[in-house]
Amino acid sequence: MKLETAAGARTEFPADYILSGARVALEPWRTVRATLLVRSGKIEAVLPGKMLPAGLPKSVRIVDLKDHLILPGLINAHDHLHFGIFPRLGHGPYPSWREWAEEIYHPEEQPLLDLLKIPKETRLWGGAIHNAFAGVTTVCHHDAPHALLASKALPVNVHANDGWAHSLDDREWTSRYEQTPADQRFIVHFAEGTDAQSYREAARLEREVNLNERLVLVHAVGVSTLDWLKLRAAGVWIVWCPTSNLHILGHTLARGLLLSYPSIALGSDSPISAAGNLLDELQAARTLLDIPPDLLYRTVTTRAAWLLRLTEHRGAIVAGGAADLLITRDNGLPPCESLCTLSRSDIAAVMHGGEVTVASNEFLSQLDQAAQSRLFPLQCHGQRWHVAAPPEVLNLYAEKLHREPSSLPARN
Repeated sequence: MKLETAAGARTEFPADYILSGARVALEPWRTVRATLLVRSGKIEAVLPGKMLPAGLPKSVRIVDLKDHLILPGLINAHDHLHFGIFPRLGHGPYPSWREWAEEIYHPEEQPLLDLLKIPKETRLWGGAIHNAFAGVTTVCHHDAPHALLASKALPVNVHANDGWAHSLDDREWTSRYEQTPADQRFIVHFAEGTDAQSYREAARLEREVNLNERLVLVHAVGVSTLDWLKLRAAGVWIVWCPTSNLHILGHTLARGLLLSYPSIALGSDSPISAAGNLLDELQAARTLLDIPPDLLYRTVTTRAAWLLRLTEHRGAIVAGGAADLLITRDNGLPPCESLCTLSRSDIAAVMHGGEVTVASNEFLSQLDQAAQSRLFPLQCHGQRWHVAAPPEVLNLYAEKLHREPSSLPARN
């Protein structure tokens, strides 16, 4: 990928931001020292070194990012945002998700009794914060539509435009698939178990619909070798949620499959089953299964963007693309290795659509008053952050963080 200016882009200013002097990730193993010009939600240009255009007005916001690395904003291929402030539930392993759901779903008892009294809109906000706080700028929500999900006030872009069903247990799943426009994916939980019923789902899927690249199967733990060959030949997409699989089932996808299957992206599932957020999924995949860092990098950037058919070059840093960025302290590692060892404390800022949505205390000081006024404080394990979200929801999310820190150790 070359440094460039977007075709036809104007280079006169003022720009919204000039991000100067950072290492910029162009590919999993490749960076270049560059300056990003951001205007109207887009990366207007990527300029070598600390190059700045002549004649900049004093009003332009130049953010000095020496000793920082800029990564593409992460793409979470699977989440249930309405569970964003919930704790992890259940004590597995279980034969399948069915037994887990039966054990945890007691709305007349705590903690669900109080959590379900919280308005769904507030819970969806919690899920958006949960993702933004992990460097996610686009998340695929797997549940019923809600007006909030299209709001530009959210700190993330919520992808909820594809067809979906909860699982093959949904009696109407085939009719919902048939009603989904041909240019959309169809997302469904699939073979989430190690029992015989889960292994029979592949035959049922093939019997009831045509296998093709429109299908997005989440989990797929209970799939035989022969059925994997059929899914691969048909171009079917898989979303892998490792810590959720391990918590519920005690098993997840095999390393060899993950290395060889070309259409797998990473998802965080939700806090009711996962270890934490998308960063925790990356660390688990790297630590527990020794998945190569460049492959993991793609599962949350370019591959995930391809799966969700995202536009505006999301998942990459390209002139003319969306200004969705994850800005971290630079540890000198290649982008993919840095991402797979990233902890929350390494994040300096997250930018979604050209606006800063998460900022550390240090980064906040470089923003003007208008940008600062859109951010509200979030205290987390002795550190203070600033997030574009309602203070009352941030307080609820802070309670969750203090009650249930990530089960995976932060890496310094």
